[in-house]
Amino acid sequence: MIQNAGIVGLGALGILFGQKLTEALGKEQVYVFADKERIDRYRKEGVYANGRRCDFTYVESKDAPAVDLLIYATKYYSLEEAVRSSAGACGESTIVISLLNGVSSEVLIEKLLHPVHLLYCVAQGMDATREGNRLRYSKAGSLAFGEKNNERSESVLLLEELLQRAGIAYEIPEDIIHKMWSKWMLNVGVNQVIMVYEGTYGTIQKPGEARDTMIAAMEEVIELSGHENTGVTREDMEGYL
Repeated sequence: MIQNAGIVGLGALGILFGQKLTEALGKEQVYVFADKERIDRYRKEGVYANGRRCDFTYVESKDAPAVDLLIYATKYYSLEEAVRSSAGACGESTIVISLLNGVSSEVLIEKLLHPVHLLYCVAQGMDATREGNRLRYSKAGSLAFGEKNNERSESVLLLEELLQRAGIAYEIPEDIIHKMWSKWMLNVGVNQVIMVYEGTYGTIQKPGEARDTMIAAMEEVIELSGHENTGVTREDMEGYL
């Protein structure tokens, strides 16, 4: 049974799932690992989820104890530093997951940390928005996770049991790599096109140049998927559209 957890990164997903795990396991069993400067700021200014102050236990990364579950929820550009600084939190039995978008964070974590129990994971379906130290959301979404080879391992079963205890929705897909690439296809199409057109989610949901550009970007991922044998198809794209 997973009895404690450590979180690196208090972005939207770090706050959201950190709060849910804290409520399920207790404040003393969930750690937020960060450097001293960030911890001082968190304690002074607070961290809030839907208007409620989160009662997190903060520990400097250099002093991180080994935990049963280690979660990375940073931005990708800071992931390498985060992994190196929190390496002490990964013991021989620690299950490690990444909540980062994309398809490469697990590769970097495995290269730097060499965890024995690394599960592949992707967060989906949440409408979380973080402004400064405050998170707002109405849909918590879910986690899709699994072994790279899709085996129903002990690590998968332990994480499943924890998510059930914490009331966190989840999915264990038949092919987690395909699931991650499908989500990445969505992000490639939606996020970057909205930025370029300085629009909103509504911008790419109506016929026009922005939506056509989004579809073209998603089609590029389908082509890349063929080279990586990750199985993303136009049917997957149509499902997201």
